[in-house]
Formats: sequence, C-alpha cells, structure tokens
Amino acid sequence: MNQYLHKYLVLNQKLSIPDVGNLTIEPNGAQLDVNNGLLFAPAPALRFKQEPTTAADKFFYDFLAQEMGVDEVVAIRSFHDYLYTLKSTLNTPQGTHIPGIGHLRKENNGYILFSPEKTLNELMPQVKLNPSYQLPKKEAAALPEEEEERELTEQEEEDIRELLGQESQEGKADYWWVYAIILLLIGIGALLFYYV
Repeated sequence: MNQYLHKYLVLNQKLSIPDVGNLTIEPNGAQLDVNNGLLFAPAPALRFKQEPTTAADKFFYDFLAQEMGVDEVVAIRSFHDYLYTLKSTLNTPQGTHIPGIGHLRKENNGYILFSPEKTLNELMPQVKLNPSYQLPKKEAAALPEEEEERELTEQEEEDIRELLGQESQEGKADYWWVYAIILLLIGIGALLFYYV
C-alpha cells in the first residue's frame, strides 16, 4: 500500500489520510547563498498538516483500484485495513514510517510530528559558484557593496569599442537624413507610377 500512496502523492501533489492529516508537495525555488558562494537547486518540499480530514475521495479509490488491479470495494477494504494499522502504529513511541514519504509519530498531547524522507535533490551536492560571478543589478543592490561601480573614462570606452571592433562614436557621422530622403523619393516614385 505504501508504494501506491507515494505514487498518488507524487502524481497529484496532495494526499489525504483520513483521521491523520493532509500531505502536500509545495515547489521551492532555487536558493543562492552569496556569503558562501553556493547555489542550491530548486527542490519540492513535502508538508504535513494535521487537520480533520474526511474519508478519501472517489478519485483516490479509483486510482487505488486501478493500480492494485482489483475491484474498487476490495481496494477500499485494503486501504481501510492499512489505515487501521497505520493509526495503531502511530500511537507507539517509534511511530510509523511510510517509505518514500516520511515518518509520523503521535505525541502524548495528540500532536502528530512529521519528518519527511530525504529526496534525491537533497542528496545532490550544491553548486559552487565561480568567484568571478556577479549578481544581477537588482539583487546586487540589496547586498552591501564593497566597492562602488565606477564610471568608465572616455579613453576606456574607446579602448573597449576598439577591442569589440566597433567604430568610434566621434569619427562616425550621422547620415540618417540620407535614408529619409531615399525613402521619400521611393514613395513619390510609387505614387507617380500608380497615377500616371
């Protein structure tokens, strides 16, 4: 039964366990640790909320019957037997473990503690950033600057243009008006051709 619960949770991003609580998968974005120069990949987080739940829905039972290859009544009976075992082991000091999902344990005050299993994303190493990496301006503005960004001098700009193979702005004349006259003459020629 555990593998069916895990598969249903992964496919539907939620799983309701009657009289226990609800499990949901929430997306988490990538995280950047600027101080240590580490980038952590985006990884979904498994959350548990202990709240009153109704019996599992018909969609869940249809899924369970199809996966088990049995009639829906047999699937419902199997799930309720599993649920009875789960709730009875939940009250023990060691709690219950659902492979692929996590560990549940009920405290004396009735509160259920949940610790999710480690995912493959958590087992993967984080990425070490190149020391020359610079944050985008928006994020960099939020961080304390060690050195103010300085303006380039005209000579430095000229050197950069020369390295990039671009012409100097000073030596380049502006001939936009020539193109405008050519377009005007083409337009007049088209009108004359049409009407004459």
